[in-house]
Amino acid sequence: MRSVKRSQVNDNIADNRKKVNAMLYKERGQNPRIRRFRPRSADERRALTEITRASVERAKREGKMKMIGKRRMYYDPSE
Repeated sequence: MRSVKRSQVNDNIADNRKKVNAMLYKERGQNPRIRRFRPRSADERRALTEITRASVERAKREGKMKMIGKRRMYYDPSE
């Protein structure tokens, strides 16, 4: 079995990063956004809404999200 050091892996990533990123950008250049093809069911929409509301309420309780205007809020993602 071949052993590879972590530094060798990191060097390989650093050497190939620009080339790989350029290839990915070229492939996605015409359509940069990944679209969702399957419509969400009513249950899935309801579940996602509940999850989002719960996370917003939790952030407000913990003081991470504060209303700074009628339609503006501040969110501190630290911790």
